[in-house]
Amino acid sequence: MFAWRLLLREFKTGDVLTLLIALVLSVATVTGIGLFVDRLQQSFEVQSANLLGADRSVRRDEPIPQKWIDDAKMAGLETAQTASFSSMVFGGDGLQLAQVTAVAENYPLRGEFLVDDALFGVGKALNEAPKAGKIWLSSRLASLLDVKLGDSVRVGEAPLTVTRFLVRDPGSATSAFSIAPRAIINRLDLASTQVIIPGARVRYAFLYAGDAEALEQFDAALSSTLGEGERIRTPIERGERIGNTVNRAESFLLLAGTLAVVMSGVAMALASARYVKRHLTQFAVMKTMGATPKRLVRIMVFQVSMITLLGIMLGSGLGLLIQGLIADLLSSLMNSSLPSPSLNKLWLGVATAIISVLAFCAPLLARLVNVPPLRVLQPNAGLQVSSTSLFVFGLVGMYGLMVIYAGGWRLPSIVMIGLAVVTGLVFLVGWGLFAISRKLSKQSTTGWQLGLAALHRRLVSNLFQLLVFTLIIMLSLVLVGVQSNLIQDWQAQVPENTPNHYLFNVQETQLEGIRNYTQENKITASDWFPMVRGRVIEINGEAVDVLFPDRRNEPEIVERELNLTWADQIGEGSTLVDGDFSAAGVSIEQEAAIEANVGLGDELTINVGGIDYSLPITSIRAVDWQSMQPNFYLILPQSVLSDYQANYVSSVFLDDTSAAGFYRFMANYPTVSMLNIGELLKQVQDIIAQLANALKIVLTFILGAGALVLIASVRSTLDERLEEGALLRTLGATKKIVRQALLIEFGALGLFAGLIGAAGAELALVGLQHFVFEMEVTFHPLLWVVGPLAGWGIVTIIGVFASRAVLKVPPIRLLRSI
Repeated sequence: MFAWRLLLREFKTGDVLTLLIALVLSVATVTGIGLFVDRLQQSFEVQSANLLGADRSVRRDEPIPQKWIDDAKMAGLETAQTASFSSMVFGGDGLQLAQVTAVAENYPLRGEFLVDDALFGVGKALNEAPKAGKIWLSSRLASLLDVKLGDSVRVGEAPLTVTRFLVRDPGSATSAFSIAPRAIINRLDLASTQVIIPGARVRYAFLYAGDAEALEQFDAALSSTLGEGERIRTPIERGERIGNTVNRAESFLLLAGTLAVVMSGVAMALASARYVKRHLTQFAVMKTMGATPKRLVRIMVFQVSMITLLGIMLGSGLGLLIQGLIADLLSSLMNSSLPSPSLNKLWLGVATAIISVLAFCAPLLARLVNVPPLRVLQPNAGLQVSSTSLFVFGLVGMYGLMVIYAGGWRLPSIVMIGLAVVTGLVFLVGWGLFAISRKLSKQSTTGWQLGLAALHRRLVSNLFQLLVFTLIIMLSLVLVGVQSNLIQDWQAQVPENTPNHYLFNVQETQLEGIRNYTQENKITASDWFPMVRGRVIEINGEAVDVLFPDRRNEPEIVERELNLTWADQIGEGSTLVDGDFSAAGVSIEQEAAIEANVGLGDELTINVGGIDYSLPITSIRAVDWQSMQPNFYLILPQSVLSDYQANYVSSVFLDDTSAAGFYRFMANYPTVSMLNIGELLKQVQDIIAQLANALKIVLTFILGAGALVLIASVRSTLDERLEEGALLRTLGATKKIVRQALLIEFGALGLFAGLIGAAGAELALVGLQHFVFEMEVTFHPLLWVVGPLAGWGIVTIIGVFASRAVLKVPPIRLLRSI
């Protein structure tokens, strides 16, 4: 009851509000951003599932077992099936090889078709499959066959009526190399086509969708029944372009969340230090009145527990409101509505509160128990030894929170290394700068001199404030750098006019006609490369079957037949890493070499057309696959491949004005296969754009939290500043001099913090570019301008605003307190 009465009295007097507000801020920041990030991740997964056509898919060469379907329905999942095959489509007076997909009536389970009534239209969404007896043709296929809506075409023995022109179907994202023009029919018409005969190459797909828990359980059961080469595909599966996009999105948003945790830790450090400092005298008085350490511990535990519980409740509620507000602000920027938040993510805020209280309060609470009664006579004594322990415990707690929140150690480690370097720079540079300011401010008589003298007079507190300001500026610059630089770099990986169509199966006699058309019509085209199929069968004289028994951990260059080529020079999108490209040997792509654990001088045996060729690796290339230029894992000497019949490949960029004409021109080459990846690129860029908009909202919120932390840090020294201001007024200083001293003190702190923060942000961005986002490292000169200017302006404004009471304190107040 005594502890409860003390707590109520402290609420009335406001002593405990600083810690409570900081705790609420910490929990609200983590909870709000955590829930919002979770909703964004769910949204990205939903969009990715739309490209997959379902939440999961399994593709195989045999019909789907009925048991899979029955088990999925028992698990409460919705299922659908598709069958894809190549077949001649007959229409009008022509015929054309096409990639035909027979789909169930409830396909797709996720996402929508894009169809149009006009050739080469942009398409409109439709969430139903073609009816029995109907067929949807891609614009390219329709133009090759010279058919229009209402015309009849034949697939095998089945006559079908063209009712739509297909722009995109969800399944096309998972079959990017179905290079023939596409057609969609109803699965009920599959038998009547009579194309499924023994030996026919058909690719069956089993699709299913449902809630996350049911999916997880069914995935585990289905995995044990999959045969060789069969696997469960997910929307965010690595290796798929859209999967990589979602994973990158998660990394960016987790970065924002990690920085929010750092911000919350700073707020808790300031609030807890102020809380304990204001209670040292109180506990010393209780000791002089006979209170035992055991009783003091019970009082502290009760009060801190109540503050923590109240902070969790208020912070969680505020976090829910914040994530809802952010989602509403972002709703107009998103292509689809965000899923509901998962309330199980509230545990992040609870963990933040508990760990923060333990990490930032524990060493100081121990000092409360051991505070000597003599403290009553020295109420304004500073925290000496405990400041170091607070810093160490705070760092450990901060790192633990970041690991929990980020779900890994890489991001937290990079941030903590940056914090360690910044801390060292702050204390080293700050100590030197404050020492210089002391020499410049001897015999202080002006506001300039008083402001500079204050830097050294409050050395410990100012160094801590300098560290706080530097961290806030550094984290803000990191987020600005991520939003304005890293995302732009990422978007630049799929730049404007990136090739969006591949041309395959082009014969040498057809090259000149296609090349002339692209040049005359100013269509951007890459170089032409010959292609010959071959397979790597030995590495350094040892068979791949021996090196990789049971085909486990098999590198991609040996697991299948590869497209091989020859070239006189390295093509666009590739750079030489090591070796001599012109030497008589194999040039291998860098990542493939790492995966196969081979390097310069190692020997690959490649089977081409039944003949084995053993060649040394003479060069290693880095390939930018995002460039969409034709590139190859292996490039062989022309002397090896020139005797074989080769097909040629190239890529072109077609916009809305050139696509229709190019498609009509390619009708003159019915054997040429064309792959349109423009829609897939557009989906990727849409998700990136949504991420950029989301990060702007998150950045605004975190910067707002940073401003509150800055105010709290200034208020932590407000009592001392009030006494100093009253003393100066007593000695005859005018308000103008006091104001000038505050401007100089906070201006210098902000300028120093901006410079050091810019250095720390540069280091952090370089680390993020290289280790997390795997991008080319670039430097950011703008940070070195924005950091100091922003630090000087923001810290001065906030510092003077938070210390405005110093200008109004009457001298009599100081005399009465003495």
